[in-house]
Amino acid sequence: MTGGRRKRLEWSERALRQLAAQFEYVIANRLAQPEAVRQRLERALTLLQENPRIGVPGRRAGTRELPVKDTPLTLIYRDRPRKIQILAVVHQRQFYR
Repeated sequence: MTGGRRKRLEWSERALRQLAAQFEYVIANRLAQPEAVRQRLERALTLLQENPRIGVPGRRAGTRELPVKDTPLTLIYRDRPRKIQILAVVHQRQFYR
């Protein structure tokens, strides 16, 4: 985007539930430091807001997917004219429907 403007993020209820569940899983299984995962997620979201086309075309029409670097998470989203809709947060080894 030009002028350093960031698009607004809009999270679906499903994506928020999935994100919470993924963090609970990481904590319960001591798979990574939750703070490190949170920081990587925040960096990915900032990049996404500044460059909405950064992700690859999604498995479903009209969606895009952005793997969060050094985490098992992938953001599934739609790029809209004034916002980015986060539709799902999936584990990279899981198949989503």
